[in-house]
Amino acid sequence: MFLNNSARTAKTILALMSVVTILILTINLGILSRTAVAAGGTMATVKLLHSPTGNAQLSYNPNTKTLTVTTSLVGLAPNSTHPTHIHQGGCTSSEANIKYPLQNVVANAVGQGTATTVIPNVAGGIPATGWYLIVHNGPNLQPAAQDTAIACASIQNPRALTTVNTPLGASASGNENATGTAHLQVNNNTLTVTLNVSGLAPNTQHAAHIHAGNCQATMQVLYDLSPLQSDSAGNASKTMTFKGVSAIPSTGWDINVHYTNNLSTQTGYNPILCGNVVPS
Repeated sequence: MFLNNSARTAKTILALMSVVTILILTINLGILSRTAVAAGGTMATVKLLHSPTGNAQLSYNPNTKTLTVTTSLVGLAPNSTHPTHIHQGGCTSSEANIKYPLQNVVANAVGQGTATTVIPNVAGGIPATGWYLIVHNGPNLQPAAQDTAIACASIQNPRALTTVNTPLGASASGNENATGTAHLQVNNNTLTVTLNVSGLAPNTQHAAHIHAGNCQATMQVLYDLSPLQSDSAGNASKTMTFKGVSAIPSTGWDINVHYTNNLSTQTGYNPILCGNVVPS
């Protein structure tokens, strides 16, 4: 009798141990699964927004009547040089009326640039409206591709402040107010990328890539999506696949669409769209 009870007790203990083991394995698998998702994923939808972006700060000293303008941008072509001006009017106005020339914005190797200009003899301070700041595509402003406005800021100062910060964003120039999306999916170690872009200049070709880095500091090309061809309405779509890709990383990828398909020049390389890739 005692032996039978002992046998039953041993079986019960073994059964409980099996249940506990299964629970532990289930919990561990759940943790591993969550870790895998955190490390990467298999799908992502990316908003492609205007590039470059940044900020213009204007500070006026009424005692010395000097205006200090600091222009900061990310998402420029690497090691590029960009003439910058304050014009009269707004971001949709003609660029003919230059109010104040500013120091060129010069980008570093990852497309970040800042320039500061001190302008003397500014009698009236920062106006409520009527000024806008333009960053141009090329160092010489000629030919037309170099004169293209790649970023614009409409300067508004209704409260007559001495310091105004204004975001730099899209301009009215061709290609410089485009938008788009990218869909990425990994299946069976194959990455499929679909691009849809609107607002491009009609019937033009554009380089497009997945880069290492992010839209604040874009680095080397990882996957080439070029060329992206726009139709007569300025719309473009393309799907490409890449073998040997197991997952989309949680960080470290961004997508760039460029001004043209010729990346040998600063103006052609100019990134017009960028989006950070984040798995869903």
